[in-house]
Amino acid sequence: MTATSPNQPELLSFSALLALLDRRSRQYIYDLMRRDATFPRPIKLASEFSIAWRRSEVISWLDARPRADIITGESVVDKRSRISKSAPPVAA
Repeated sequence: MTATSPNQPELLSFSALLALLDRRSRQYIYDLMRRDATFPRPIKLASEFSIAWRRSEVISWLDARPRADIITGESVVDKRSRISKSAPPVAA
């Protein structure tokens, strides 16, 4: 795991975000950004094709979601703790 400085937020790559949300398709993220105005917007990194999400914003968004996932019945807190261990952040 890479340490981040206090001035830089912990960032999630596309792959880490997909893992955190327990999804496999990038299209799911694009659809989510289009459908849900509350979903955190990505930030641009080095180029227009290199983006990341602030982990704190994604976690806040997840916490605001219903406690149980309608499809799987798994609570958001359980899903986040299970997946966050396997999805290391991207160092900026």
